[in-house]
Amino acid sequence: MKNYNKLIILAFLMMTVFGFINNIRGVLLPSIRDYYTISYSQIGLMLFLASLGFTISTFFGGLAADKFGQKKILLFGLFIWATAIALIPLAKSFSFFVIAMFLTNIGVGAIEIGVNSLGAKIFIKNTAVMFNFLHLFYGVGSTIGPRYAGWMLTQNYAWQKIYLATSVIVIFIFILLLFSKFPEHKTDRVSLKIPAKEIAKNSKLWLFGVVLGLAIVLETAIGNWLVNFLTEMREMNENSSSFYLSFFFITFTIGRLTGGYLAEKIGYVKIILYNTVASMILFGTGLLIGNGGAIFFSFVGFFVSIMYPTLMVIIMKEFTENTGSVMGFIITFAVVINMISNWLIGKSNDLFGVYYGFSSVIIYAILIIIFLLALEKKLTYLNREESSQNSTTANL
Repeated sequence: MKNYNKLIILAFLMMTVFGFINNIRGVLLPSIRDYYTISYSQIGLMLFLASLGFTISTFFGGLAADKFGQKKILLFGLFIWATAIALIPLAKSFSFFVIAMFLTNIGVGAIEIGVNSLGAKIFIKNTAVMFNFLHLFYGVGSTIGPRYAGWMLTQNYAWQKIYLATSVIVIFIFILLLFSKFPEHKTDRVSLKIPAKEIAKNSKLWLFGVVLGLAIVLETAIGNWLVNFLTEMREMNENSSSFYLSFFFITFTIGRLTGGYLAEKIGYVKIILYNTVASMILFGTGLLIGNGGAIFFSFVGFFVSIMYPTLMVIIMKEFTENTGSVMGFIITFAVVINMISNWLIGKSNDLFGVYYGFSSVIIYAILIIIFLLALEKKLTYLNREESSQNSTTANL
């Protein structure tokens, strides 16, 4: 029991570091753009290629987690992550920087799959609550990260050094993980063999990927582009605008803290639907009001926070076998949607202006509602649980 508690703490800690480092990028994008004198389209392309690294990693990471176990995939991810961060200060050209970001996201993807599949093993009771707690710590790190980056910029630290300093944390987590004992990994060679044709024919998997991908877009679009929007359209400095991004992740963290309980009470699909509508209203209000409306973007964090972990729980309940492989496929497809969407936002900034590029986020929220309703019709886990409850009642 003590070891399981240690693993839970380690999982929470990894999610905190994941959120911390992954979300300093949004604050640093204006500095990166100025340093390399590049366009918004090139920033969008960089985000696209970085996400491609994440996509490749999650696809193979899901299979690797099932075959080799969570510990090995997490150690691999942390090693690649630390190495890539160390390369960033050496990136004198934008192409070199893109390669470093690509490698960074390979490490991040392995950690994402490793932590989630570890959670599937250790969160046996109150699964929705525990998964929301896990992703709550992502919110904690995401809250601290932008403020750290904004403050360091005001102290005249170069953005490269701001990145480099985070490698110390990654190395520390690597050492902790290295000496941690994981549950014995048993490889079921038969269950691991899922034919590619079977996956391709399963429309439910594709729908899960679309909904998850669009949910990620709502979160990452604000994380990547809010500071840029506030500095360009609302004429705020990077430190002031980073406050609103940090506050976004504060409300995000609060949402993760309470989201599991709300999901259990209201229902997994319904809570995602309601929160998407609320996100659209708040985001639209932020666009229509001037500088004072920036706070409404921050409040969106509360409502988008519950989507990812709740969808993870639905996936776990819907697919009781080959969970790592199924998650790997769904997350991979979701990240493809996310990387294309962030590239489109960057392209829209150049073609139509920053205001309209950022406004396009509302379109993705509308698409979530459409595809979520289609997915709901195909879910079978509710019928299985109902049958199980009826059987238990009959036996009593």
